[in-house]
Amino acid sequence: APHQISVGKLNNCREAISICRDARAMLGGNGITLDYAPLRHANNLESVRTYEGTDEVHTLILGHRITGIPAYR
Repeated sequence: APHQISVGKLNNCREAISICRDARAMLGGNGITLDYAPLRHANNLESVRTYEGTDEVHTLILGHRITGIPAYR
């Protein structure tokens, strides 16, 4: 169902950003250089959350499913 897909996509994006941040922390100073990719991936994921509205859209879908009230109309 669409709301189940929203749960997966929302969680996937949030977990991926968390993993990128952990990878950056593990690499120390190298985590911010172009030699390693965690920040590049984190920036890409942040743009997905911000510009594509991943958090907002999927949260609205889940809120509609839980309450029955479509907040996006």
